[in-house]
Amino acid sequence: MPDNRARADGARVLADLNALRAIGAYKTGVHKPTLSEPHMRSLQWLATRLPEAQLTATIDGIGNVFGTSTKSGPKLLAGSHLESQNYAGWLDGPLGVVYALEAARVLNSDPDVKGAVEVAAWCDEEGHFGSFLGSRSYVGGVTEAEIDAARDRTSGRAMRPA
Repeated sequence: MPDNRARADGARVLADLNALRAIGAYKTGVHKPTLSEPHMRSLQWLATRLPEAQLTATIDGIGNVFGTSTKSGPKLLAGSHLESQNYAGWLDGPLGVVYALEAARVLNSDPDVKGAVEVAAWCDEEGHFGSFLGSRSYVGGVTEAEIDAARDRTSGRAMRPA
């Protein structure tokens, strides 16, 4: 009996990675500091693709992007970040986000899979404004005062207005 289940699409994964690489491209890598124009375009790119995985996209107040499912059953949250260190490698962060997106595309469309894969892109995991602010905010580990005090380590720009 043939196996007709959906499978990961390597060409689609590579196309997604290259699309994210093109946003903020710098020499052989990328330059996407947290909440910069290229980083914000990357967040929007992800938000527009989450429905392909049967996920609803939201961006929270600190800049995290979430793809959530209404499917019943257990949920697996997977992802990484889309900003980069200054003038950095193009796969650090996006690889985890795109792999999570692809897993969600495949598994969330399979009627035999109970539950769903959800996707997260954490904001400021590279520490431009602080220390893991996106993931720490998700678990309630960031105060309003900490957000108010956060400044970009390179430019001095305040996080809240950014």
